[in-house]
Amino acid sequence: METPETVAFLAGSPERLRLLTHLRESPGSPRDVADSLDVSRRSAQRNLSEFADRGWVRKRDGKYALTPSGELVTRTHANYVETLGTIERFDAFFRHLPDATHLPDPAWLHDATLVVASADQPQAPVSHYVSRLRSRKTDSIRMLAPVLSRLYHDVHAELVFEGVETELVMPADTLETARSLNPLEFRLVRRAIDIYRHDGPVEFGVTLGDGWALAGAYNDDGQLRALVECTHPAFFEWAEELYRRYRKESRPVG
Repeated sequence: METPETVAFLAGSPERLRLLTHLRESPGSPRDVADSLDVSRRSAQRNLSEFADRGWVRKRDGKYALTPSGELVTRTHANYVETLGTIERFDAFFRHLPDATHLPDPAWLHDATLVVASADQPQAPVSHYVSRLRSRKTDSIRMLAPVLSRLYHDVHAELVFEGVETELVMPADTLETARSLNPLEFRLVRRAIDIYRHDGPVEFGVTLGDGWALAGAYNDDGQLRALVECTHPAFFEWAEELYRRYRKESRPVG
């Protein structure tokens, strides 16, 4: 049995995954399966026969049940379909990431929130970011940001005023722009938070609180196109590792 042919066979009809998934929980006859899934008995019988030929099911006392191979095929294909669905759902985030080293595992995003900029609501990701920072409790914030925004500045100033310890990593050109536009404000901000200068490109954003993370994907113009909010522990570890990587490559701003 060749793998490409197996993939093509399973993809040939969504009914096949439904049938296999049903058999995981409830072995049955062709009639049982057809009635439970609201498909024709002929279709159920044909698929069951094909499954049997592939060694995925066995028939006992008139009922079909998954074999161990069938269980593995069902589990693997179900995960594959679910992963593709997640990739499609979060496409606006994935497509604007700088490269594959910035990709989180789609499996972590099952319960994540995605906010996307649109023609009608171009600031939706930024607004969600500000709202979440104001509503979440945390003792510290670590932020990697490719651009400056007055909205970002205001909400982080509020957190600093409340005693939240803050670290900020930004690209050198963005920091120099901020310094030249408003030297006094820059000096005040520098005294309130720990700022780090990254001399390489920063095309991705991440903000870490106490056990939660927000990740932002930007377009070539530096606009936040998609924001992901996720509390999965592995997502937090991934975001923290990325932040640490940029932080390690940066220098404190004196």
